[in-house]
Amino acid sequence: MAKLGKNHKNGQLNIVANDVIDSRRLLYFYHVARTKSFSVAATVLNVAQSALSRQIQQLEADLDATLLERTGRGVSLTQFGQIVYEQAAAILDEMSATVARLHSARRQPTGQVSIAGSSSIMTVQMPEVLMRFMKEYPDIEITAVQATTGDVYDLLAIGQVDVAILSLGYESQKIVQHKLLTEPMLLVAARDHPIASHSYVKRDDLSELDLILPASENGMRITIERYCDDAGVKLSPHLRVDSVPLMKSLVQEGRFCTILPRMAVTAAEVASGDFALIPFKPKFTRTLSVACLSERAESPIVAALMRKVVEVCREYGTAQSQIE
Repeated sequence: MAKLGKNHKNGQLNIVANDVIDSRRLLYFYHVARTKSFSVAATVLNVAQSALSRQIQQLEADLDATLLERTGRGVSLTQFGQIVYEQAAAILDEMSATVARLHSARRQPTGQVSIAGSSSIMTVQMPEVLMRFMKEYPDIEITAVQATTGDVYDLLAIGQVDVAILSLGYESQKIVQHKLLTEPMLLVAARDHPIASHSYVKRDDLSELDLILPASENGMRITIERYCDDAGVKLSPHLRVDSVPLMKSLVQEGRFCTILPRMAVTAAEVASGDFALIPFKPKFTRTLSVACLSERAESPIVAALMRKVVEVCREYGTAQSQIE
């Protein structure tokens, strides 16, 4: 590891240049440790597995410590490897933050802004958000990015977008969040499905249904799994799909059901009677928030876009409560 010494002239720490960990080797080690597999890490990093292995061996030689132990299922961390892995996560996070700040410095925040949200957000609230924002700021370039619920946070965290609408309660000093609304999660079935006549559905009932659930391991999938785990219910869906339109198309065929937030089913779909929307017992909800990176919170344009999101989403929440 790097040797640190006190600089008595300015009170700052000195780092011995020839004893600093090679950043590429640290990155390679981090991905092997995270995935617990040389082959998976090689795929993620797009490098040859042999080259990856050599770099890890060199890192262990540099540190004079064994970091990884090969097992029948991949690799595991040694005591020393766990220390380096934890430090690597912090170091790489700071490096990523540095790059994000550089990207932010190159931007012209008074001339362009970007926002990310899930497909249901893009369908229901985003058109009104964009129209109101563009009416007030006609000269600002705006980019709207659709992503899965988990990927939305990642886009924000790496600085690829200025604003994001999140559906999980992320705790981070790097972001500023404002709660938007809480909406019900519902079982969605075709009108002729046997469960469509039920006034509510229990968590235990889900194990008896052919379900379509999200594929991505972040976002909506976590929300659903947490709700079921509270009652010890383990789901084994026949299909995992991240596309909400595809989910609904498959549900319309009559065999499958899915779990979606209320806003994912449009007013037109409800009016046409295409779907039965069945509430859960106990109640199942998700909370939406709008967020930006702390370093961009002071940007007038970012703040203005966030205000429009809050305005539109809260109007939507009020309208939904009046309907229900």
